[in-house]
Amino acid sequence: MSQLDTKSFYELSFLSEPKLSSDEKTVALVVNKVNEEEDGYSSNIWLHDFEGGQTDQLTASGKDHEFAWINNDEILFSSDRDRENEGKEEEKTDFFRIDVTGGEARKAFSVERTVSSFSLTENRLVYRAVVDLDDGETDEKEGDCTTLTEIPFWENGQGFTSEKRNHLFVRELGAESESKELTPGKMNVSEFSVHQDKLAFVGTEYEGKAPITNELYIASLEEESSEPEKLTEKKGSFWLVDFLDDRRLFFTHTDMEDHGLNENQKLYEYDLDENEVTIVSEDWKDSFSNRVLTDVRMGKGQNGKAVEEKFYFLSTKEGASYLASSDLDGEKKYLTESEGSVDDFDVGKNRRVFVRLSSDQPQELYSLEADGTENRLTSFNEEALPEGSVTVPENFSVTRGESEINSWVLKPPSFNPDDSYPAVLEVHGGPKAAYGDVYFHELQLLANEGYVVIFSNPRGSDGQGDQFADIRGGYGQEDYRDMMAVVDRALEKFPYIDEERLGVTGGSYGGFMTNWIIGHTNRFKAAVSCRSISNWISKFNTTDIGYFFVEDQQDGNPWEDHDKLWSQSPLKYADQVETPTLFIHSRQDYRCWEGEALQMFTALKYFDVPAKLCLFEGENHELSRGGKPENRARRLREILDWFDTHLKE
Repeated sequence: MSQLDTKSFYELSFLSEPKLSSDEKTVALVVNKVNEEEDGYSSNIWLHDFEGGQTDQLTASGKDHEFAWINNDEILFSSDRDRENEGKEEEKTDFFRIDVTGGEARKAFSVERTVSSFSLTENRLVYRAVVDLDDGETDEKEGDCTTLTEIPFWENGQGFTSEKRNHLFVRELGAESESKELTPGKMNVSEFSVHQDKLAFVGTEYEGKAPITNELYIASLEEESSEPEKLTEKKGSFWLVDFLDDRRLFFTHTDMEDHGLNENQKLYEYDLDENEVTIVSEDWKDSFSNRVLTDVRMGKGQNGKAVEEKFYFLSTKEGASYLASSDLDGEKKYLTESEGSVDDFDVGKNRRVFVRLSSDQPQELYSLEADGTENRLTSFNEEALPEGSVTVPENFSVTRGESEINSWVLKPPSFNPDDSYPAVLEVHGGPKAAYGDVYFHELQLLANEGYVVIFSNPRGSDGQGDQFADIRGGYGQEDYRDMMAVVDRALEKFPYIDEERLGVTGGSYGGFMTNWIIGHTNRFKAAVSCRSISNWISKFNTTDIGYFFVEDQQDGNPWEDHDKLWSQSPLKYADQVETPTLFIHSRQDYRCWEGEALQMFTALKYFDVPAKLCLFEGENHELSRGGKPENRARRLREILDWFDTHLKE
């Protein structure tokens, strides 16, 4: 009897953006929850008081999002709380102020753009927002015609982005203040940091085709007509950037020469006075991000922050993510010890807080004491799931060549070793991502429905260095052999798995691998391919990342390497498929466009293989993690029904 159902995630709280007040007596955070009535999500700001140990709700509109501390008693936040009485299509962001000691929120000002992120410095708001480039062509959008002049011409979750850029603006907090644009016309900004009157940002200036490289810039918030200045001639990809003080900053960078666009970044220090760059993390092989996957995480996360001669960051290692730090001498260490996933954090001079997701516990807020003790501060999800419904993954390892493949099985909560169980192999996306020992609702639901779930981190995954993660030009080769070795080992080690009732599923890269697997073996009796890739040639020309991702990861393009890309495409082997397959795709998925599912579905139907295609209107690549709750539940129901039909009946 299943204790979890497709809607059990409705009861969960999703925590993000913990931010300490300057006196470090209080931490505020954003809490998202499912709003079933509106088939969406509510978002409010909560406070935890360290002295009293209390956690209380600060805002209650359900439409309050990003925030920043103005001072120890006051918070500035963006909100849609007034949009019910206004035109929802209007590009505008409303900002409110609220006193954390009591009182109602009051409207501070509005910005006539959709703000995607912001930061406060010395009573000024620096924000990032999308602008349309006025080059004489974008004005001629009449009727039902959309003019596209650039690639990528659309972006997952954003729609058409041709002739649009993310620019930076600054304004005073006063209601009558006007915004000043800080970045030039064709510059696109991805990351930024502010300190006093200085701004550092990662940007790309382009026309026609966006490159995969970017640059690091600095600008002044004071000078009226100052132009951003490029800081370094390093070629490649910059990502994290934060000021250490008024003359030094940290940044991460990779030249992508050895392992392509997925190469782990390295940490550098930049001395603004001396105009000198010093590498800090030359021997650090792990990533500067959290790549541990789950479907119970929402909101923005912080990846790096500089505080008092140290840089704090998240790092993925062997299926877990940790809070880590580096000093200027390059001494790096993991600060948290428990496995699982550190999803977000903040660090002050005397306090460190973080959001963790563990194997049997959805997200909660923790503090990290000076002696390394980790104390849980909140209980948002303590009783959100039925008692006894969550099962803890059992780890096992598979050796292939010189590599160890970290693997897990998840057994049903009512497991009986004398019974025989169908099993489902889950393949993660990325491929440079990782499964870990964390709560994952889809996997737990399958276990509750009587399936053993097998999952692993084969070659291509994050957490074991660049060499292990580098499968460029070889998708479906060593990674496929790793996965089959994991299944073989699971069948050998866990005799309660019925090898005649095996299923396989995955999304994105996992969808590619599902398509690839069913074209190369008939050992699986059912498959569910989600937001998949079937044809690298069409992927190259239709998706938001296709033209650079395919060339880098598949080591070719459709004109010079057509046969190679076709040989690496699951669609080529569709005539070999015998496995009944369900395809799930979102209509607005521009990362892996719906045409990928349509091609594979058509091929299977042409060859008389049982197949079904579910297309979700209004959803994108994030359906399983952030789609409308009803659609997320429907997706899970379709998966269960398909496996039940082919593995249980």
